[in-house]
Amino acid sequence: MVIDSWENGQYKEIWVYLKETDDERAMCGLINGDYGWLNYYNEEGDSGLSSRNPNYTGIDNDSETMNFIINGELNPYPLSYVLPAEQVVKALEYFEQYHKIPPFIMWHDDNYP
Repeated sequence: MVIDSWENGQYKEIWVYLKETDDERAMCGLINGDYGWLNYYNEEGDSGLSSRNPNYTGIDNDSETMNFIINGELNPYPLSYVLPAEQVVKALEYFEQYHKIPPFIMWHDDNYP
Protein backbone atom coordinates (compact mmCIF):
# COMPACT_ATOMS: atom_id res chain seq x y z
CA MET A 1 0.00 0.00 0.00
CA VAL A 2 1.20 3.50 -0.84
CA ILE A 3 -0.05 6.80 0.60
CA ASP A 4 0.83 9.95 -1.28
CA SER A 5 -0.10 13.31 0.22
CA TRP A 6 0.34 16.91 -0.91
CA GLU A 7 -0.57 20.05 1.05
CA ASN A 8 -0.60 23.76 0.25
CA GLY A 9 -2.27 25.89 2.91
CA GLN A 10 -5.94 24.98 3.11
CA TYR A 11 -5.68 22.56 0.17
CA LYS A 12 -4.72 18.89 0.45
CA GLU A 13 -4.60 16.03 -2.03
CA ILE A 14 -4.36 12.56 -0.46
CA TRP A 15 -4.04 9.32 -2.43
CA VAL A 16 -4.23 5.79 -1.05
CA TYR A 17 -3.02 3.16 -3.54
CA LEU A 18 -3.41 -0.51 -2.68
CA LYS A 19 -0.83 -1.76 -5.26
CA GLU A 20 -0.94 -5.31 -3.95
CA THR A 21 -0.02 -7.83 -6.64
CA ASP A 22 -2.13 -6.74 -9.62
CA ASP A 23 -4.47 -4.58 -7.52
CA GLU A 24 -4.60 -1.05 -8.96
CA ARG A 25 -7.41 0.26 -6.76
CA ALA A 26 -6.94 3.78 -5.45
CA MET A 27 -8.86 6.41 -3.51
CA CYS A 28 -8.24 10.14 -3.65
CA GLY A 29 -9.41 12.71 -1.14
CA LEU A 30 -9.31 16.41 -2.03
CA ILE A 31 -9.65 18.85 0.84
CA ASN A 32 -10.26 22.58 0.98
CA GLY A 33 -10.26 23.70 4.61
CA ASP A 34 -13.13 21.99 6.44
CA TYR A 35 -14.57 20.34 3.30
CA GLY A 36 -13.52 17.70 0.82
CA TRP A 37 -14.65 15.05 -1.62
CA LEU A 38 -13.56 11.59 -2.73
CA ASN A 39 -12.79 9.62 -5.88
CA TYR A 40 -12.39 5.85 -6.03
CA TYR A 41 -10.77 4.03 -8.95
CA ASN A 42 -10.94 0.28 -9.58
CA GLU A 43 -8.01 0.41 -12.00
CA GLU A 44 -5.95 2.90 -13.99
CA GLY A 45 -8.10 4.61 -16.64
CA ASP A 46 -11.35 3.84 -14.78
CA SER A 47 -13.83 6.74 -14.57
CA GLY A 48 -14.44 5.55 -11.04
CA LEU A 49 -16.83 6.61 -8.33
CA SER A 50 -17.16 10.02 -6.72
CA SER A 51 -18.69 11.03 -3.42
CA ARG A 52 -22.07 12.69 -3.11
CA ASN A 53 -23.47 14.62 -0.19
CA PRO A 54 -26.88 13.14 0.66
CA ASN A 55 -27.76 16.38 2.49
CA TYR A 56 -27.09 18.66 -0.49
CA THR A 57 -30.37 20.26 -1.58
CA GLY A 58 -29.28 21.36 -5.07
CA ILE A 59 -28.57 19.20 -8.10
CA ASP A 60 -25.30 17.73 -9.45
CA ASN A 61 -24.94 20.18 -12.31
CA ASP A 62 -26.09 23.42 -10.73
CA SER A 63 -23.63 26.31 -10.71
CA GLU A 64 -22.71 25.92 -7.02
CA THR A 65 -19.04 24.91 -6.78
CA MET A 66 -16.06 24.78 -4.45
CA ASN A 67 -12.42 24.88 -5.53
CA PHE A 68 -10.02 22.00 -4.93
CA ILE A 69 -6.48 21.39 -6.13
CA ILE A 70 -5.69 18.18 -7.99
CA ASN A 71 -2.39 17.55 -9.76
CA GLY A 72 -1.33 21.10 -8.87
CA GLU A 73 -4.31 22.74 -10.63
CA LEU A 74 -7.14 24.65 -8.96
CA ASN A 75 -10.48 23.36 -10.27
CA PRO A 76 -14.13 23.96 -9.31
CA TYR A 77 -16.23 20.93 -8.38
CA PRO A 78 -19.98 20.76 -7.69
CA LEU A 79 -21.06 21.28 -4.10
CA SER A 80 -23.11 18.08 -4.42
CA TYR A 81 -19.77 16.17 -4.20
CA VAL A 82 -18.62 17.95 -1.04
CA LEU A 83 -18.52 16.36 2.42
CA PRO A 84 -17.04 17.43 5.76
CA ALA A 85 -13.24 16.95 5.66
CA GLU A 86 -13.36 14.70 8.73
CA GLN A 87 -15.65 12.29 6.82
CA VAL A 88 -13.24 12.30 3.85
CA VAL A 89 -10.30 11.44 6.12
CA LYS A 90 -12.35 8.73 7.85
CA ALA A 91 -13.17 7.21 4.43
CA LEU A 92 -9.50 7.23 3.36
CA GLU A 93 -8.50 5.54 6.64
CA TYR A 94 -11.25 2.93 6.15
CA PHE A 95 -10.03 2.17 2.61
CA GLU A 96 -6.44 1.91 3.86
CA GLN A 97 -7.38 -0.45 6.70
CA TYR A 98 -10.05 -2.66 5.09
CA HIS A 99 -9.18 -2.38 1.36
CA LYS A 100 -12.87 -1.79 0.59
CA ILE A 101 -14.81 1.28 -0.45
CA PRO A 102 -16.37 2.89 2.63
CA PRO A 103 -20.06 1.94 2.87
CA PHE A 104 -20.85 5.12 4.83
CA ILE A 105 -20.16 7.30 1.75
CA MET A 106 -22.83 7.88 -0.90
CA TRP A 107 -21.13 7.05 -4.23
CA HIS A 108 -21.93 7.98 -7.81
CA ASP A 109 -20.69 5.76 -10.65
CA ASP A 110 -18.93 8.21 -12.97
CA ASN A 111 -19.06 5.67 -15.82
CA TYR A 112 -22.74 6.63 -16.12
CA PRO A 113 -23.87 10.28 -16.26
